[in-house]
Amino acid sequence: MRVQKSKALVAIVAVSAIALAACSSSGGGGGSKSGGKGTLTFGESTDFPENLLPLISAGNATSTANLEGRTLDGAYRSEPDISYKADPDQITSGTSSLVNGQQVVDIKINPKAVWGDGQPITSADYIFTWQDQKSNDPKKGGCAALLSEVGFDQIASAKAVSKTEVQFTFIKGKPFPDWEGLFAGPSGIILSKHIFDKGSAKADCAYITKGWPTAGGIPAGAINGPWQITAKNVDVPNKTITLTPNPKYWGAAPKLARIVDVNIGSDPDTNVKALQNGEVDMIYPQPQLDLVSNLAKVSNVTTAINFGVDFEHLDFNVKDPLLAHLQIRQAIAYAIDRPALVKTTVGAFSSKATVLGNRLVLGTQAGYVDHSGDYAKQNVAKAQSLLTGVGCTKGSDGYYSCFGKPLAFTIETTQGNPLRDQTIQTIAAQLKPVGIKITEDADADIFAGPDKPHSLVAEGFQIALFAWVGTPSLSSNAPLYLSPAGGGKGQNYTQGGSAALDTVLNAMSSAPDAATELADANKADQLVWDGMYTLPLYQKPTLLSYNSKFKGIGDNATSAGPLWNSDTFTEG
Repeated sequence: MRVQKSKALVAIVAVSAIALAACSSSGGGGGSKSGGKGTLTFGESTDFPENLLPLISAGNATSTANLEGRTLDGAYRSEPDISYKADPDQITSGTSSLVNGQQVVDIKINPKAVWGDGQPITSADYIFTWQDQKSNDPKKGGCAALLSEVGFDQIASAKAVSKTEVQFTFIKGKPFPDWEGLFAGPSGIILSKHIFDKGSAKADCAYITKGWPTAGGIPAGAINGPWQITAKNVDVPNKTITLTPNPKYWGAAPKLARIVDVNIGSDPDTNVKALQNGEVDMIYPQPQLDLVSNLAKVSNVTTAINFGVDFEHLDFNVKDPLLAHLQIRQAIAYAIDRPALVKTTVGAFSSKATVLGNRLVLGTQAGYVDHSGDYAKQNVAKAQSLLTGVGCTKGSDGYYSCFGKPLAFTIETTQGNPLRDQTIQTIAAQLKPVGIKITEDADADIFAGPDKPHSLVAEGFQIALFAWVGTPSLSSNAPLYLSPAGGGKGQNYTQGGSAALDTVLNAMSSAPDAATELADANKADQLVWDGMYTLPLYQKPTLLSYNSKFKGIGDNATSAGPLWNSDTFTEG
């Protein structure tokens, strides 16, 4: 940990020098399209992004989303209350209606809207956005690299009413209640046709699969927000990315001259000291112990605690010879004392922390139902009964063996995350007296590609601990739990599922209204409990702390991140 800490501090010093140099060359000024006055340095605590295209696994990271909340805009924005709101800079209206039993969505584009290279944003871009994302099944001509096709695959046709108006007609009997989320940034980005269109579906897929490796920034022609990320402002060795104003943005220019995003890691001492010493101006760290009390000692700092949309969970790889048995997965779930786990981890960070009993609807969302049932409390006797019932035997060392294999599992997780380290240590201590051995592997490659054997995509792990992100679009959760046969190969890393669950998830994704969608989401969650291939642990609190001289900062615990309204930040 000391080695990681010292590296992080070296990076901060380097970034401070970069930020100072950038400030000295900015020329000051304010109110122009080149941006306003001042620099905010944001200390990013999650992994430095390896790719900036959020449509693919390599770019599906919190750090990427934090950067792109006002870089790759959608027609809609994710609001702090976990809802969608139309962005008037992007569209003038968006409506949904039923015409002859089919859902028709009509979007009118702001005629002033242009890409970062000056080309107008048109209905052709919206239609291309659908065409390139309507399938991630190569057998159907789709692109396997896409994280999801849900919603886009339910659109039957698209029509350019004019250059600034587009209509989408959904398949009859398959309305999509979360249609706004298809075009809601930072994940529901609008694809620039003249950038993404490479002449064929195969060439388009190759471009999407490669994405935008971080060192190259984002092509100007793909940017439609007030900020831009250019290659010259990306410093990979120092894990630094500088946002500068998009000179072609037609809306109000950012009120700051720039935002410097520097990766400082999740070490709580590093975060607090960086803020205290003025090396960064804002932090949004993982909820670690002692952070709140230490930040309270820092003067001129504003701190806010909320409960976010990220939730920690365990994924069980059902292709593992041991975890293929439902009884063993159930035994692990019964053996974990989740209330005690919460108390010793996030509970020490916030007294409001609770056990999460639903995977599709968060505890802070309307309609949440806890489906934990018998798993709500630790039940050692039940766990051991399940193990012996499937043929496992307990050895003289206190650990079980099953089918000639020791009942021992490795939990893969991210590196440099004390909260996850403590979570795994607590789980290991709880499972030891039950007779199940747990070890941790903090793997730098957990979010890497299929060439890394223990990555989530390669599906060679046993158990993985990481976070999923909740969303206003309940239907967007479907790919996480669809069976491989039902189309869930892309994000359902457990490889589990069932035909019955697929049916409910598909019904949820084509619900005629929000109430039906919510009911289906709760039905689906109950079925996931029955299959026990993923176990929710807790919804994570968020901590946003910043230098009080900055104004306009407020937490948005959705996937939009802490920079969701960064174009309105001011210094002074």
